Amino acid sequence: MNENLIFLTDLDLDKPIYRIFSFSRLEEIFNERKLTLVKPKKWDDPFENFILNSTGTLPDGRKLQIGFREQFFGQCWSLTKESDAMWRIYSQEKDGVKVKTTIRKLFTPLFQLGGQHQKINGVVYNLFSFVGKVKYAGTKTLLTMLKDEKKMNGKIFDQSGWGQASTFFFKRVAFRHEREIRIIYNHQNNSIEDIFKFDIDPFDLFDEIVFDPRMKEDVYQEQKAKLIRLGYNKKVIQSGLYKLKKFTISLSPNY
Repeated sequence: MNENLIFLTDLDLDKPIYRIFSFSRLEEIFNERKLTLVKPKKWDDPFENFILNSTGTLPDGRKLQIGFREQFFGQCWSLTKESDAMWRIYSQEKDGVKVKTTIRKLFTPLFQLGGQHQKINGVVYNLFSFVGKVKYAGTKTLLTMLKDEKKMNGKIFDQSGWGQASTFFFKRVAFRHEREIRIIYNHQNNSIEDIFKFDIDPFDLFDEIVFDPRMKEDVYQEQKAKLIRLGYNKKVIQSGLYKLKKFTISLSPNY
């Protein structure tokens, strides 16, 4: 599995990560027992996948488009436990539900899906499944990468699959607050579908479920009850991010 980590080490695999879904989407995950990956072109930032979306120039001046870019699917998670921005961006209807897992638990079923391939020396490897941490840099720095012929050759023509997958782990510095972890899957074929689903066990995968702090109490209780009826028996709470606690101050009339 270590060869399929991008800007991560084995020591990172048990770090907690988080993602916000709408409650209806979470219900669907429990019922289907599948997670949905999407093509990077569906992500909000138009700068995503800027390397594979670029036009290649060969030594003889010919131009080429990188056709296999449509083979990839991904999903984004965060190392940030909670923030005001996270709820406001990903739970705009105040119906969001934040799930917690670890990098290892998220990646293992996708890694197993990628299958096993064997090098000439007998070493077993996986060509198609990757997980990594996004690197953030200024736009100028990222565009400079495109002029580094050695680096681009290493990414585009890498036969291990790591190089191509690694192109999805660069993002502009304006997004660094997201602290993203991504899973990437190479479907091998240029699928006409924009989504790809793979099997997971949500009862094992999700270690904790936290509801939007702005959700009305009765809605929270109703949806929590639905999760319990589905058979989820781990921690379910509502975020207390916006709950005002009562504080006391010390006073001295003779001051």
